[in-house]
Amino acid sequence: MKTLNWDNLKSIGKYGKHKAWYPDDSVQEYFSILRRPTCAYPHSYARAAQTYKFAYWLLENRPEIAQRFKLSIIQHE
Repeated sequence: MKTLNWDNLKSIGKYGKHKAWYPDDSVQEYFSILRRPTCAYPHSYARAAQTYKFAYWLLENRPEIAQRFKLSIIQHE
């Protein structure tokens, strides 16, 4: 399984003050329990969006977005 990269993040969010990345409403639900970006930690949401956990969440909850980024679970035999 692959994760999202910085270019992918541009299409599901936007950059705000201090170059912090903020997710669009379509995936905001996942980030509601995470620490908001600050001047000291502007990439807190972006780092979370680049994890396997978020990729799995997209597959389960937003399959249309996961398909757009060609995310899939690789089955090993």
